[in-house]
Amino acid sequence: MPNNYNDTYDGIGSGQVLSAEKMTSALNLMEKVANKVETGVLSDGSTNTQYPSAKVVQDSLKEAEKRIVQNTVGKEITANKVTSDNWEANKDSDEKYPTCKAVWTYLQECSDIVEHTANRVSTITADTMDDKYPSAKAVCDLLQSSMPLKMDMDKFVRIEAGIRSFYIAKYETTYEGFTAVMGSSWLYGTHAHFPVYNILWNVAVLYCMYLTLWSDDVADAVKDMIRQSYNSNINSNWAEAYNYIALYNTGCYRLPTSEEWESAALRNRYIWGYNWSDTEMDKYGWWGNNSGGTTHAVGLKNPNAYGLYDVLGNVWEWCSTSYDSNSHVIRGGSWYDSADVFESAYDHCSNNLNSFHNMVGFRLARTA
Repeated sequence: MPNNYNDTYDGIGSGQVLSAEKMTSALNLMEKVANKVETGVLSDGSTNTQYPSAKVVQDSLKEAEKRIVQNTVGKEITANKVTSDNWEANKDSDEKYPTCKAVWTYLQECSDIVEHTANRVSTITADTMDDKYPSAKAVCDLLQSSMPLKMDMDKFVRIEAGIRSFYIAKYETTYEGFTAVMGSSWLYGTHAHFPVYNILWNVAVLYCMYLTLWSDDVADAVKDMIRQSYNSNINSNWAEAYNYIALYNTGCYRLPTSEEWESAALRNRYIWGYNWSDTEMDKYGWWGNNSGGTTHAVGLKNPNAYGLYDVLGNVWEWCSTSYDSNSHVIRGGSWYDSADVFESAYDHCSNNLNSFHNMVGFRLARTA
């Protein structure tokens, strides 16, 4: 037979004697049938002395492919990664996934068209900037404030004073109520439910006029008369003219007269009686003895017999009554004042028309 092995084996010719040495050499060069793997698949248990059949190799390859597919389920393939360099070409793909840098770069590029949470505002005023955007509640509140006003009877008390009757607000006008109509550029910062202050007398009257013009229960003829009077007196005494019209026409918002304020606020010299008492004053108002040097939210102290709050202390309150050509009456005292002010001048004081003061606010009245 021919030599099918290597040079170290001379072959076994016909008629030759087969020695044990040559037989052993020949067998050592052959794969043993017992080492052949004919079934199953290759595994970590396979040894270097074994050799697989073609079927085992095929089955092993199929098993390996199956495991690869199973191990990649739920995992992204590196080929699907999108970087900042190829974002534009792949931004609409549902198979691709972006790197962190790609997302950051895209957001930076879009910063001019994306609104930031820090720019959201909860209140819309005339001086709100163009880089701000309102919450849904802010829009709703603005729309409601633009609708015709209806008198909230829960916030007013009707007072019968001789042959006349009028309504007066239970609470001093708050910062929230004032800025909803006038904007915030008129005054210094304060809190929503605190009394508004630093208000000129004629600005307080302007606030009243706006409320009247926006009310749905004031006759159109009265509103026309108010507009004509304002336009005719805009450079002189429009506020005095408005007060006169408002005093005699039903539904008009205005400042109370000094006499109206007194009849609504004080049945006696003081809420509790005719004699001054620090203890009683602490129950009814914020004054120099208990205020801590500042205003406080309205309605925290006891009301008077009519249900009005803060008629003594917190802030002085403008009245429509003139004191002289440059001044108008203020009533009630403030957070700053001491007992001697309440004992003497609290019931009739004045303040210059053109001065701001952090102790003076106002309370609404309305003609019945």
